[in-house]
Amino acid sequence: MLSQFIESLRKANRLVAGGMFFFDSPGHMLSESDYLLRLIRQYPLIRARNPVVMLPPSPMANIVGELLKNNGVQVLMEQHAITILREIQLFHPDLVLEIGQAHCKLVVPDKLNRGCGDLYPLNLCWSLRAEEFLMQLVRMHEAWNATRGQLPLRDGLSKVALDPEFRAVLEARKYAVVQIKAQVVNGTARVLDGDTYLPAFTRLRDEGYAIFLAGREPMPEEFKRFGVFDYPRSKFVSPKNDFSLFSRAAMGLVSPSGAGLFCDTLGIPCCQIGSWTLVPHPSEKTLLVPSRLKERATGKVMSFSQQLTAFRQAYHDVKGPGYFDFKNYEDIPPSAEEIAEGVREVLHGPPNGSSAYPLETLRNLDTTGMWRVAASRFSSGFLAAHPEFIN
Repeated sequence: MLSQFIESLRKANRLVAGGMFFFDSPGHMLSESDYLLRLIRQYPLIRARNPVVMLPPSPMANIVGELLKNNGVQVLMEQHAITILREIQLFHPDLVLEIGQAHCKLVVPDKLNRGCGDLYPLNLCWSLRAEEFLMQLVRMHEAWNATRGQLPLRDGLSKVALDPEFRAVLEARKYAVVQIKAQVVNGTARVLDGDTYLPAFTRLRDEGYAIFLAGREPMPEEFKRFGVFDYPRSKFVSPKNDFSLFSRAAMGLVSPSGAGLFCDTLGIPCCQIGSWTLVPHPSEKTLLVPSRLKERATGKVMSFSQQLTAFRQAYHDVKGPGYFDFKNYEDIPPSAEEIAEGVREVLHGPPNGSSAYPLETLRNLDTTGMWRVAASRFSSGFLAAHPEFIN
């Protein structure tokens, strides 16, 4: 009974984690569960109230629930989790610890933060206004900064019994994980051709790395001559083995998606390519080689601050964060050479003689607030090729 559950929370002075919405999304499940664990480690008052997590059973939720349990968090697997959490958030907000990182919410109590209503799938939800969505990201980055050097999800993974056959495959060689996009979504404005990756693959192969394709997307034909391991089509593919795959990788080369959060939360060096939103990652080991924007009306290529402003303005004008405004902008994706240089920098650091990374400069130019607490950085090679980007 819901009333009994609420009474038990009040009697024990406990909280329930709220705001989790996309229970089958690796990115949201990783970022939100990691954020919860960092809040628990950072704040004694939150730790004392021992938050409960409620998840609907699914392969992704099951493994994330196991990682949370291994960190001492009580997890309840409940088929009707969304309905129950909505009721608690509506009528008992004092019992809720908000950890959601999505722009969609089951409940947005403050009408000033309430954007458009939307049906996602069959559940009424609300979209945060841009300012609150950005502050939500800032709060997550601040929790990372307060617990820098800690990897709570990796700690939880160390106690999970993983597939021994797949583990043997992974431990047989050093390897890089590559994740691609097969459709335009989540911060991408176009799908990169398979050929675009090949100079980076050549560098990885020449340095003795095997390459594993992650995710669920089909492998491009161009990848096959590099002997890329087609994990999505293998017998090993599963949410639990996704964690094995990323946790043992030397580095990741990923598109804008939840795959980058595997790298962040498990402490894996990463090169993220092709994001036009310029949303920073919380890990200092993540390097960005972004797409740039060109105004269709003027042909002008935007600077860092102008591109962030465009992201903010398009937030509700289109569909939400990450949905590209094709009417007003054209994207300029990173070149094959820029991607290969990003991979080189992840493996070996900036080129000799390159200038220090201008993090303070970016923070001063930021029009959203995200970069004032960011730890990720842009590729030195990308900045050298496009000095006008930060002018």
